Amino acid sequence: MSLEKETVKTIQARLDILKKSLVSEENSVQYYQTLIEKTSQDTEENIGARWMYEDLLEEEKTHVQTFHNLISRWEEQLEKKKASPG
Repeated sequence: MSLEKETVKTIQARLDILKKSLVSEENSVQYYQTLIEKTSQDTEENIGARWMYEDLLEEEKTHVQTFHNLISRWEEQLEKKKASPG
């Protein structure tokens, strides 16, 4: 959708979804962190599992950053829309 068609309400709806999604991604970061902490390094299988959890944790952190960036972008658009006449 083009920015010209956006309204304060459509942008706010986008932000609401992004913020809910951010919470989900942050929960995923915490989930993988917990799995890492609870997985011992006493077998090769556990070491492999920890490495995978660490990889997934880093991926989720990337998602969190993406959501922060999107939220900032849409918050800027919201401010512009509020400031524009009409």
